[in-house]
Amino acid sequence: MAPQRVAVVGAGIGGLAVALALAAKDLSCTVFERSAAPAADGFGIQLPPNATRVLYGLGLGPALDAVSVRPVAREIRRWSDGALLGRVPLGAAVTDRYGAPYLALRRADLISVLHAAVGPGVVRFGARCTAATPDGTLTFDGAPAHTADLVVGADGLRSVVRRTVRAYLSVLDEPRPIGYAAYRAVLPAAGAPPVVTVWLGPDRHAVAYPVPGGLNLVAVTAGPLEGAFDGWDGELCKLLDAAGPAVRHPLYTRRVLPSWYRGRLAVLGDAAHPMPPFLAQGAAQAIEDAAALAASGPQDLPRYEGERRERTARVAAASIAGGADYHLPDGAEQRRRDRRIAASGLPDQDWLFA
Repeated sequence: MAPQRVAVVGAGIGGLAVALALAAKDLSCTVFERSAAPAADGFGIQLPPNATRVLYGLGLGPALDAVSVRPVAREIRRWSDGALLGRVPLGAAVTDRYGAPYLALRRADLISVLHAAVGPGVVRFGARCTAATPDGTLTFDGAPAHTADLVVGADGLRSVVRRTVRAYLSVLDEPRPIGYAAYRAVLPAAGAPPVVTVWLGPDRHAVAYPVPGGLNLVAVTAGPLEGAFDGWDGELCKLLDAAGPAVRHPLYTRRVLPSWYRGRLAVLGDAAHPMPPFLAQGAAQAIEDAAALAASGPQDLPRYEGERRERTARVAAASIAGGADYHLPDGAEQRRRDRRIAASGLPDQDWLFA
């Protein structure tokens, strides 16, 4: 039998992870990336143990350890005064319970680790895919077409590969704003406490966590950032003042496709099942997808989808519910939420992290 040819569209986290996972199954890939070079995004990302278990299993443990922080806890605080609502241990408690660590690092460093692991010559930069057909043929701006036995669309929320699957299924499908934007900044705060801190308040929230050499800050609100957090906990306000101008990223969602494959095409991550970022699981679910797709192989795409659909649907639903829960106005429902937070612990994350 001739060696199977695999093409991956998109050299982000999901695309590089699936290339690495397929290589571990002796399936070589060509990864096509529209950008001219790896992403230089210095903002942070949290990698929970359900993601790091896959990446460490692929041999990336030492490289990830060199560019990441292991937060010791996740603390939920009240918006107005920073009162502690609940604390979930991370650090050694996560590693002991789930066999993999909880990491915080810069997104660009994660991409760099993945890129180095797939090796030279695998990623073709500056290759903008414009169309994909069910027989596995990709076309590009100003470059020859490429045909593969399997094409994996890891090209995100506005996936080109997804278009072909969508068109076949006649699904009305465009990215839709969810009404919030995330304002991101990294403060030069070396030595910051190794804790993920989340402030919850009416119609907005903020998250801060350490990354090597800094503190990653994310403020989520429906309107402009200026003035949005006036009157909030003084510690958060100090961080926002120190951060200076933040980069605004509008948040979008999209329908989950009724099928994630057609012919020789398959999609993963945001191209298949976009979800809001309120559970910090978007990248983790793409990494899980990558492992499942590699395990199923190019000839069994129904198995890949069957193994992943229920899981990703549950995570997406929890992410949506988490956003609503985070933004409750003060009142009886908010007080019930705070009691749930106070009573929760690491075992409550077993469904997600195990």
